[in-house]
Amino acid sequence: MKKVKGSVLIMTVKSIKANHQKRSEYNKILSDNAKEFLKQRILIASWYPFELYRECFDALCFVEARNDPKTIVGWGEMDGKRTFSSTYQSTVIKNDIQLAAERYIRFHKRTTTVGEIIPEIISDNEVKFTYTDMPREWENWYHTAVGWAIAFIEMCLDKQIDYVYLNKSWKNQGWTTVKFSWSS
Repeated sequence: MKKVKGSVLIMTVKSIKANHQKRSEYNKILSDNAKEFLKQRILIASWYPFELYRECFDALCFVEARNDPKTIVGWGEMDGKRTFSSTYQSTVIKNDIQLAAERYIRFHKRTTTVGEIIPEIISDNEVKFTYTDMPREWENWYHTAVGWAIAFIEMCLDKQIDYVYLNKSWKNQGWTTVKFSWSS
């Protein structure tokens, strides 16, 4: 069974629960199983079904952001900063992009049983991440993953990070590949 850690899932659940004004919108699009799931207390160290996370995250993206990529990347950045400043702060390594990339991969493997990230250092101020074995069509996840990676790299390098999609799996371009860059 595919799973995701509560540390990744918790902000999605909290955001849905907090918006009482849009409860009817959520009730229309979430399955009964997801509605029951949202009643649970989410523990950051526990594992949860990936498909329920996906359903809840897509509902959040639709209801709160109308699936706007920039908004979703921003959420990923905020959630990444929160997570890498607390629960996974030991993952952050300063001024060593090679070691930082390795730690980010370990973080990914500790928080989900789905997908793999393949890093490639391009230069002293560029790294490329290729996301494999994830649902290719799940565009919203890729946007939030970019935000998480931006937050992580910024925390490691103390630099402003720019990104560009080189491939988009949801557009049938192979596995999603993103290049992250910063000034020297």
